[in-house]
Amino acid sequence: MRPVKLPCSPSPCFQEVVVFFPCHETFRQSEATINRVWWREEKTDRIQFRTIANMVEREGQLIAEQIGKKAERILTSNGFNTDGKLTDGEKAFQPEGSDAFLPQERICKMIEELNTENTQERQIDFCQLHETFEDPTQVKANISLDDVCCKKQKAEGRKKDSPAKEKREMVYNTVAHIQSRSSEAYTLNTSNITQMMIILLAFLLQNGLMSIPGQLVFFTDGARNLRLAIHNTFCFLPFKIILDWYHLKKKCKDLLSMAISGKQVKQQTLSELLAWLWLGKVERAVQVLRDLSEDTIKNKKELENLINYFERNRSCIPCYALRQKLGLRVSSNLVEKANDLVVSNRQKHNGMSWSADGSTSLATLTSVRRNSEHMNWLFHHDITFTFPKPAAKSAA
Repeated sequence: MRPVKLPCSPSPCFQEVVVFFPCHETFRQSEATINRVWWREEKTDRIQFRTIANMVEREGQLIAEQIGKKAERILTSNGFNTDGKLTDGEKAFQPEGSDAFLPQERICKMIEELNTENTQERQIDFCQLHETFEDPTQVKANISLDDVCCKKQKAEGRKKDSPAKEKREMVYNTVAHIQSRSSEAYTLNTSNITQMMIILLAFLLQNGLMSIPGQLVFFTDGARNLRLAIHNTFCFLPFKIILDWYHLKKKCKDLLSMAISGKQVKQQTLSELLAWLWLGKVERAVQVLRDLSEDTIKNKKELENLINYFERNRSCIPCYALRQKLGLRVSSNLVEKANDLVVSNRQKHNGMSWSADGSTSLATLTSVRRNSEHMNWLFHHDITFTFPKPAAKSAA
């Protein structure tokens, strides 16, 4: 049976659904899909992909405005100003509590087990550990933050006399993955870290995560702007920042490739470096770099950059081996996956470039779908700003 042809002017609700098509396919693919569904065969009737792109940008901006207004209402009703600063001096939040950390007996037992596998110089000493070990059932939330970039759209085409390998400008989005102690998850996207801190604070207040005992645990890539923003926003309550193991390993690999000559020396240095960092022994890792012979170093500046990176993030580098043994997170791989789903899978392909507004709007729409907020937005033009409810199980 041939399907019934839809009217040339679809309902407003269906027009709004259209903006979510490009979240998982290109604008040209969305154009073909929409025109096929609407039976727009004539060239003059067909909706163009640039029209869809404009709709996406407009709808993404409307959602961002709605979230911004909701965040302002949440903040002001909880004793904060619209910049996320605590104004109510009497406002108190639950401290960590003595039961927010794993018992020392368990930690020492895990250390003993790890030490049996290590040589004498790689032994872990409980008294030398600078970090605490949170009870995963007693944290306020695990929050992974990261910036993700894609190529910026040029204002005009490449000129004939422009260099072949000119440095390309980038468009940035900041993505946050919030996981509650009961493993509920929510993804936020903004155009910059300052805006993200305000939205993140509002989300935590909205979901009651600020008032429960425990601490916030942040996982970052070691970027200074992320660390500074966290300190400035959440200085009134207990939190900790952990340098994600994946990013630490990648940073070592990238900078060593520029600092050291010789594939074998480079690989040996990297292996030794990561072995010490996995145990949280930053000083020994720095010493490995200091002890390199001059004839193996091809770029002293990059070597110093790596040493400065270790020193700058020393307080955020825990004993990853012990954390893993205790069943605690050592990586921000959840936000890396969120980056892929919200930005990279759609926006980082050969030949693609984006305006700042277009990239952020598409990422915002994608995060709304990921959070199962899209139907509420389509029917009520509202964002609940709460963790998605688990799907009801069908009756047997």
